[in-house]
Amino acid sequence: MAFSPELAGRTCIEKARRLLDLAAHPPPVADTQEDLCRHALVSGTTAIDSYMHWLVFTRLSDVRWRETLPKRLQNLDIPFSDLASLADSALGAQKDGRRVRPWVQVKNALQNRILSMTFQSYSQVAGAFSLAGIEKSWSKIAAETKEPASQIESRLNGLVHRRNQIVHEGDIMRMSRPRAIRHNPVDHAEVSAEIDWVEHLLASMQTVVARES
Repeated sequence: MAFSPELAGRTCIEKARRLLDLAAHPPPVADTQEDLCRHALVSGTTAIDSYMHWLVFTRLSDVRWRETLPKRLQNLDIPFSDLASLADSALGAQKDGRRVRPWVQVKNALQNRILSMTFQSYSQVAGAFSLAGIEKSWSKIAAETKEPASQIESRLNGLVHRRNQIVHEGDIMRMSRPRAIRHNPVDHAEVSAEIDWVEHLLASMQTVVARES
């Protein structure tokens, strides 16, 4: 199968499920089961981020043939150094009599720029869809999932918050006067349900993207 945003997201989901499979069996070290569940949840959330990054990158070839680029893409800030590199390459190719392929470097500059961006929360995902030339994305996705957009927003943002607790705070429980390390509870069945939900969400996103292509 050729590489695609869908494949990128699916790879993260499969990794999450492998971690959950490991967590389903008693490990030799205490607390390893919970840590595996935490990493599975992080990987499942990453599936959305990975899908959106590759969608924005691959869709550039399609949206550039329109009369105007998507407004959000028009306003994306790109480092001046990338523009200078593009100009130098064009001048070098012209001097050597080589074919100039400026859009290849434009795509590389875009990919470098979006590497510093996160596309996980409800608003971030909407922004990424706008970069890819798809507007009113959540209303279209909600129609596919048969789930109200407000409900998707609440669940997705909650999932991202939970992911951030693990990634940025080590999932250590916040306490006013901590005397010992305590971690936030994590449940295998709940994490599995969240990953199933993300997979369903990605499938609905892909349906919308295919229809907009």
